[in-house]
Amino acid sequence: MKKGKQPLILTKSQHHKRLNVFGWVNPIVGSHGMVRQEKGNTDGFLAMLKNILLRYQRVLIELWVDQARWHKGKRVTEFLSYHSRLVINYIPKYHPELNPQEMLWRTMRYEETTDTYYETFEELVLSVFKRSQSWKPKKITSLCHFI
Repeated sequence: MKKGKQPLILTKSQHHKRLNVFGWVNPIVGSHGMVRQEKGNTDGFLAMLKNILLRYQRVLIELWVDQARWHKGKRVTEFLSYHSRLVINYIPKYHPELNPQEMLWRTMRYEETTDTYYETFEELVLSVFKRSQSWKPKKITSLCHFI
């Protein structure tokens, strides 16, 4: 390509789909998890909270989330009233750099989509979750700037 020109690469890919994943990270010990959901909405968020509660039984959980509309509302408040060992705090608006999960999303997106072609959308999904499972605690704490 000539300098200054954007190359156009034709592919068979017609995915145009969105992978909706809710995730959490414990930046101190370097653990994390992801839950695929149909949509990025309150139902998906509540499913992720249930997943966290199952994974961390008999401990107090303090979760910091951004102020997305599905992180708030009557249904979330009701859920929290039934699960008193789960406390949600809200990160100030427009400060994604305060959310360690954003560091993981950015790295995941880069590692899994840069210079990579997936024949099907499901191949992409499998690759993302496989990559996530391969991350060691040291990498996660490093991505979250806790080292």
